[in-house]
Amino acid sequence: MNVERASRLVDRLRRSWHRSMNKRRAINELAACPPSEIRRLASDVGLGGDDLRLLCRSDFGPSELLPQRLECLGIDPEFVRHAEPTTFRDLARVCVSCQATRRCARDLARGDIQVGMEAYCFNSATIDALTVNCDRRAAH
Repeated sequence: MNVERASRLVDRLRRSWHRSMNKRRAINELAACPPSEIRRLASDVGLGGDDLRLLCRSDFGPSELLPQRLECLGIDPEFVRHAEPTTFRDLARVCVSCQATRRCARDLARGDIQVGMEAYCFNSATIDALTVNCDRRAAH
């Protein structure tokens, strides 16, 4: 194994470990909260309590993959978050419950942004609509 390949492997393991520790920390913090606080927190971000728990347990989802996919398609995730907050919350909520996060991560890592997205991404229609709206804004 060459040094560059070993370095990439160590980087991937380090990122995975950090992600795992952050997930564990978030789950433990949420478990320590009383139900009323969980409802308040979930309400603040436009989610239900169960969706908030799913968000803490998810590996990638809305925190990494959703913004990455939007950026790859030429959509600024921060613009959507502020200009279309309801749409962004819906995208995040759907992304949280997705069972294809590993496939999504692999596709994005390979640069296959559109390939197969309609087959597994329940957000594909909304993302397509955002793409069309961005194209219209740019044309004006």
